[in-house]
Amino acid sequence: MALRGVLALALLASACTATEVPTRRVVSEPIRVAEVRAPAHVPAPAPVPSPTPGTTPAPAPVSVRYRVEVRIPDDDGFERFVHETLADPRGWSRAGFELRPDRSAPYVVVLAEGDEVDELCHPYDTGGRYSCQNGPVVALNADRWRTAVPGWPASLDEYRLYLVNHEVGHLLGQRHRPCPGPGSIAPVMFQQSGNLRGCRPNGWPTQAEIERASRHDQMLAPGYGE
Repeated sequence: MALRGVLALALLASACTATEVPTRRVVSEPIRVAEVRAPAHVPAPAPVPSPTPGTTPAPAPVSVRYRVEVRIPDDDGFERFVHETLADPRGWSRAGFELRPDRSAPYVVVLAEGDEVDELCHPYDTGGRYSCQNGPVVALNADRWRTAVPGWPASLDEYRLYLVNHEVGHLLGQRHRPCPGPGSIAPVMFQQSGNLRGCRPNGWPTQAEIERASRHDQMLAPGYGE
């Protein structure tokens, strides 16, 4: 037992005089970042339905009230012809215009002799021969109504259709169109009272004119809504 005690003392003395001091081992644990969890279910945004071809809602019709005045003794059914033309499904109604007769309307379609048409069309120069749209007035020349123009290659009724639809077309904001080419149907907004330039006479708005007018992006003549 004495020998064991001596050995123990010797070991203790050796440990106290050692030059090497053991370093303390520090074990650092990683910092835990709180885990952000997504909800179990995230509702998807509501889908935006795509328009089905051919189902785009048509714009509301533009109601245009007009009245007719005959200022010559022999009107030859002028008022009835105007009403029937403007109500015809081949006309501007296809473009979403509802042309309604109304004796208190702001727009007026007038049939008059050349000198009176000149006055109604001023400052436009109609020279006693032409018709016009001037503000809320559509003034149609009675001589053209009776006989069309020299060399007109179609019926008188076809010319009358052209005359009414052309000038009322101006009232609806439509402008002159060129002849597309020889043999083509003339746009109703082409000035057919002059040289047809190879186009075929026509009294109704063409499909291209209807599509253009259907946009309703042209200002109607002054007087609308008054």
